[in-house]
Amino acid sequence: MALSTLDGARFRDFAFAAADLLVSTDANGRIIEAEGDATLLHHPTADRLIGRNAVDLISEGEGSRLREELWALGPGRRLSWEDVSSIEGGRRIVIQRNSNALNCFNLIISRMPASARVRGDRMDEIMAERFRDAVMNGRLMAARQPVVETRSGAISHYEVLARFNGEDSPVSLIAAAEKSGQIAHLDYIMVSAAAAQLEANPDPDYRLAVNISGESLQRLEVIRELCAAISGRTFHRSRLIVEVTESAHIHDIETAARAVQTLRASGISVSLDDFGAGSASFGYLRALDVDGLKFDGSFLQDSDTNLRGLALMRNVARMCAELGITSVGERIETESDRRLLLEAGVKYAQGYFYGRPIIDEAFFARSARSLRSAA
Repeated sequence: MALSTLDGARFRDFAFAAADLLVSTDANGRIIEAEGDATLLHHPTADRLIGRNAVDLISEGEGSRLREELWALGPGRRLSWEDVSSIEGGRRIVIQRNSNALNCFNLIISRMPASARVRGDRMDEIMAERFRDAVMNGRLMAARQPVVETRSGAISHYEVLARFNGEDSPVSLIAAAEKSGQIAHLDYIMVSAAAAQLEANPDPDYRLAVNISGESLQRLEVIRELCAAISGRTFHRSRLIVEVTESAHIHDIETAARAVQTLRASGISVSLDDFGAGSASFGYLRALDVDGLKFDGSFLQDSDTNLRGLALMRNVARMCAELGITSVGERIETESDRRLLLEAGVKYAQGYFYGRPIIDEAFFARSARSLRSAA
C-alpha cells in the first residue's frame, strides 16, 4: 500500500518506528520537505512524508510535548529529547525554529542505541573543551549593539554579546558551557570586562549590558564573585546592566530571587532577557524583582496576524510602566516594527534597524588577567 493512502492510524504505526529523518515543517507542523531513511515507512524515499503532520512521526506522549513547546521556541532556539518508547534503544528528537523563516521548523529524528548515547555524551565533552579552549586561547570576542529610545532613536546603552572566533554562532558553545558547569566563567569574564570598560570611560551616559545565565543566578557563590569582580572599580553601578537569559531553566526560584536582590543591592540593574521565549517567563517576572525586561522578537513576528502576541506585549508593557520596570523590544528591523513598539508602549528598542552587533576588539584589553584567571 502506498504511504500516501494510509489512514492516520496506520501511518502512525509505520512512522512510529521512523529514524534518521530530517523534515522541515510550516507553522502548523505540516511537512514541506523531507529527507533521510524512509525504509521503515515501507517506501524508498521520504518524499511521501510531504503533506503529513510531523507530530505523527512521534510517539503519542512526545507528540503532545511537541505541540505544547513548539511555539515557546525563539528563532534559532532548539529542543532535544529522547523518545524512549519507540524503536529499540529509543530515538533522539531535535526540533529547531528557523532563524530567518520564523514560521518554519526543522525536525531531526535519529536512532539512539546505547553506543549513540555514548557518542552524544562525548560530543558534549568536545563542545565543552572547545568553549574552554576559546576562552583560554583568546578566541573569545565581544560585539556591541545599541539599545535606543524607541521614539527618538537616542542611544540608551549598548548590549555586549559574546562571540567566538571561528564559530558561526555562539549558541552551541554557550549551551555546552551551561551543561558542563563552565558558564559562570563566561559570566565572570563579561561582567569583569564591562566593569573595566565603564571605569575607563567616565561618561555617565555610557552604559553597558551583559548577559548572565539563569544557571549562574541559582548559585549564590557565583553572584558573590560577580559582585566582587566590580567592587574595586570606580564607576556608578547603575551604568551596568545584567540580562538574565532563559537558555538555562531556573529551577531554584528562591535562590534566584535572592541573587537578584544581591545584584541590585550592589547597584547593578537586572533585566530579564528573551521575555516570552520560554513558558516560564511570567513566573520569573512575578518572582524576581527585576529592573527591566526585554521582549523576545517573536512578539513582532507576523505582525499582521499575530494579534495575540501584540496584545500580550502591549499589556505587559503597560504593567511594566506601572511597576517602574523598563521594557525593550528586540529584533527591530523595519520602521513598521518601530511603530508597533511605540503603539505598544515599549520604551526601548534593539535590532538591525538601529545597528548590527559590531566586534569591539578592545573590550577585553583592560581585564586580560581577570579573563585568564576566571578560565
